[in-house]
Amino acid sequence: MLIPSRITTEYPAADLKKEPGGGKVLRAVSAEARLQPLPPGARRDRAEPGPSGTWPSRRPLLTGSSSQYPGFASPGRQPAEYGHLHSLQALRGVAALLVMLYHSGTLYAVHTGQVLWQNAFRAGFAGVDVFFVLSGVVICCAHAEDIGRPQRALRFIVRRSFRLLPVYWLVVAMKVLKDGASVPLATVLGAVFLVPVAQPYLTVAWTLSYELLFYTLFLACILLPWRRIAAFPLLALVLLPMLPFEGPADSPELQQAAHFLFNGHWLEFAFGVVAYGLLRRFGPPSPTASLLLVAAGVAAFGTAAVVGTRISQSLIGQFGLVAHDVAELHSNPVLDRSVHCFGLPAAVAILGLIALERHGRLWPPCQAALTWVGDISYSLYLTHGFVINTLLGVGWARDWIVRQPLLLVVVWGAALLLASLLHRLIEIPALRLGGKLSGRGR
Repeated sequence: MLIPSRITTEYPAADLKKEPGGGKVLRAVSAEARLQPLPPGARRDRAEPGPSGTWPSRRPLLTGSSSQYPGFASPGRQPAEYGHLHSLQALRGVAALLVMLYHSGTLYAVHTGQVLWQNAFRAGFAGVDVFFVLSGVVICCAHAEDIGRPQRALRFIVRRSFRLLPVYWLVVAMKVLKDGASVPLATVLGAVFLVPVAQPYLTVAWTLSYELLFYTLFLACILLPWRRIAAFPLLALVLLPMLPFEGPADSPELQQAAHFLFNGHWLEFAFGVVAYGLLRRFGPPSPTASLLLVAAGVAAFGTAAVVGTRISQSLIGQFGLVAHDVAELHSNPVLDRSVHCFGLPAAVAILGLIALERHGRLWPPCQAALTWVGDISYSLYLTHGFVINTLLGVGWARDWIVRQPLLLVVVWGAALLLASLLHRLIEIPALRLGGKLSGRGR
C-alpha cells in the first residue's frame, strides 16, 4: 500500500511503503523513477513522477523514459530513431545545400571558365564536415544500446546497409549508363564496393568510404561481449589521425590507403560521439548555456567560412583557375585545418541544438522546409552533381545560364526534384525492407 506522506512533497517520485513488520521505507513509485528533490519552494500533494522521475522544471536526465526526449534510451530500451531529432534533420538539410552550392560553383567554373559562383560558394565544402559530425551523433543515438550485444550485430549490418547502399548503387548505375561502355570494369567494381581511391568514380563517394569504415568500427563495439570495454574500438577515431604514416613514395596506392586511414576527418566522427556521450552522461545544459553553444559554434563556423573564401579568392587570382585547387591544398590554412575550423564548431553547435530541442526552445526559421531537405538529403547529396553536370553539359542550357546566372536556381530545383523522387521511391522502401529483415519494422 502506498501511503502519501509529507516526504512526497519534497521527493515527488517517491512514497512511503509500509513493510509487513510495520516499518516504513522510502521507495520509488516505479522502476524508472529517480529520487530527485523539488526546486526550493515547490510543493506537491502526491507522488507524480515527471520524465525520468524528475520534477518537470528540472533539467531532464537522458536515462529515463524517452517519449518526451527521444533519441536517448533508458536502460533496457532502444533509443528513438534519429528522425525524431528535428534540429539535426534540419541541419542535415543545411549541410546538403552547402555541398550542392559548392559543387554548383565548381562545375559552373569547369563548364564556363567563370569563377563567379565558385567564389561565392567556396565555403560550401564545409557541409561535409557537418555530415561527419552528424553521423557520429546519429549512429550513437540509434545504436548506443547495441554496444556489447553481439546478438544485435546482424540487425545493425542490415539496417546500415539498406540505409547506405541502395540509392548509392542506383546513382552509380545511372552514371554508368550516361557514360556508356567506356567505363572500365575495375572502376565500376571499385565504385560499387566503395574502395577508397584518389579520384572516385562518383565524386562524393569518398565520404561514403569514411562512413563505411566508421560503421565497421561501431560494429566491432557491438560484437565485443564485454560492455565495459566494448566502446574501445571507437578510440581509433582519435588515434588514427595521430599516426604519421604517409606510405612509400613509390607506391601511389599505399599512399592513398595511408591518406584514407590516417586522415583527420576521423576526429569529426569522434566529435559527434563525444557530443552524444556528454549529453548522455550529464544531460542537456540549461537553455541559456545551450543558446550560447549554438551561437559560439555558428559564429566560429561562419568566421572560418568567410576567411577561407577570401583566401580562396586570392589564390585563384595568384595561381589561376586551373591550378587553384592544388594551390589551396597547400596554401589555404582553413582547408588544411577544416576538421578544427568547421568540424569542431559544428559539434559545439549540434550539442546546443539538441539541448535546445530537449528544452522545447527551438523554433528554427524555415524548419519545415529544412526538415524536408534533411529527409531527402542523402539522395540530394548523391545526385546533385549528376544533375548539375548533365544540365551544364547541354549547350543551349549552359548558354542560357551563362547569360543569366540566376537560372542556376532551376538547376537546383531539378536536383531537389530528383532527390525527392529517389527518396520516396527507393530510400523509404529500402529502409522499410531493412527494418523488416532486421526484425524490427520501421
